[in-house]
Amino acid sequence: MKFSSDRKNLTEVLAQVQGICNKKTSLAFTSDVLIKVSGSEVVITANDLETVFQGRYEADIESDGVISINAKKLYEIIREYPDSMVTLNEVENRWVEIGKEDIQYHIVSSEHTNFTDPPMIEDVPFVEIDSAVFKKMVEVSTMISGSTDEKRIYVIGALLEKIVDEAGEHLRMVSTDSKRLNSFDASYEGNLVLPDEKVIIPKKGLLELGRFLDREGSVNLGVKDDHLIVQKQNETMMIKLLEGDYPDYKRIINTEQMTQIEMSRSMLLMVMRRMSIFFSDDYKSVILNFKENELVVTFTNPEIGESKENITMDYTGELFESAFNPKYFIDALNAIDDDTIILNIKGAKHPCIIKGHDDDKFVCAIMAMSV
Repeated sequence: MKFSSDRKNLTEVLAQVQGICNKKTSLAFTSDVLIKVSGSEVVITANDLETVFQGRYEADIESDGVISINAKKLYEIIREYPDSMVTLNEVENRWVEIGKEDIQYHIVSSEHTNFTDPPMIEDVPFVEIDSAVFKKMVEVSTMISGSTDEKRIYVIGALLEKIVDEAGEHLRMVSTDSKRLNSFDASYEGNLVLPDEKVIIPKKGLLELGRFLDREGSVNLGVKDDHLIVQKQNETMMIKLLEGDYPDYKRIINTEQMTQIEMSRSMLLMVMRRMSIFFSDDYKSVILNFKENELVVTFTNPEIGESKENITMDYTGELFESAFNPKYFIDALNAIDDDTIILNIKGAKHPCIIKGHDDDKFVCAIMAMSV
């Protein structure tokens, strides 16, 4: 096997798969990339048995072949290589020569027959979705994660479902950790076919998918044979779905009997940032005291100090106070593009539901804490 490729393009591909290849598993091949050279293209595959990446690229090919090589070391070598073009040449006893003439590296490859083939999924009913919107959907879903030893399926995974309402059909992704819940809707083109079972995507795979997606163009998305498949141009990512149940989230984000308050997004964001100065592992709740035409925001940490701010607003409902994690507000407000937001409130023990004023495709429900 011998081929030459643009160093910048090869570096970008290898950087993209580092998260897949650097996961700790008992199988050595999961830290490798498989490189197949045949005809006029190079096929690069990364596979940790949960998430698979595969890309096809043009290159200057002198001879066909297959190698399995450590993804991290190959990436570091290619990244630091000084020339714009780089050559990979398999020599003898699985050694691979990188570079030529006065700049050369030699790195031993693995037995490529140990590399597990990616699943063969055919006749996928794809729909087309805007890549930037889908990337935002994935980002707000992976914003919420559990602890490293978390086992609950609905915490380590995000729900994907098709919603049909008065606005038509759209895709929805829901993520929660029982302390907050994010829901994000996106439109698509085509006929979305989902299995009867709940479609729950592992958040670890979604993190890699977020790196895979661009902020321009569109991608094809489909679900088949217990995999989520996303394609863009010459690259494909497949994520193995989780099996299990997902709680009824719709009652959480139902705002029909809640009071709506319009507020400035940037103003509330800055207030929460200032309040979080006193945040610690032992003291992590901001108190929102809803009064007539006024919101009093306080944070008390006996080990550090306290802060208080008064916000004028249009509110004439029930007077009550409730406690929330200010960092959850910061995350939600950073994910909203509108200048004006809507706070949906009901009482001391009820969640606070945040939406954009003009664009409500993103909804965040923050659960109340004990005062």
